[in-house]
Amino acid sequence: MNNTVQITLNEELLNTFTSAIKEAVKEELPNHRDSFRKDWLSTEEVMEMLNVSRRTIQSYRDEGKIPYFQSGRKILYPREGIEDYLRANMIKSYR
Repeated sequence: MNNTVQITLNEELLNTFTSAIKEAVKEELPNHRDSFRKDWLSTEEVMEMLNVSRRTIQSYRDEGKIPYFQSGRKILYPREGIEDYLRANMIKSYR
């Protein structure tokens, strides 16, 4: 048994539905944002996040500036630790 429903919408009604859906998503997204975030980041993700080279990330590790976990050759960085590093090194505006 196959149940099919077909709805035909005019342009105005389609735009109204689209706007309502966009608004609902915009309101709900902040409530679920943390569920999309990864707790651990790769070197490449940290490089992109900080806009620095692989060598700079290695220097930050060696100098103890950023926390990390290493298992064999795999290195992971806690998102929270990288965000803490950014906050601690942020230069506030003068005004």
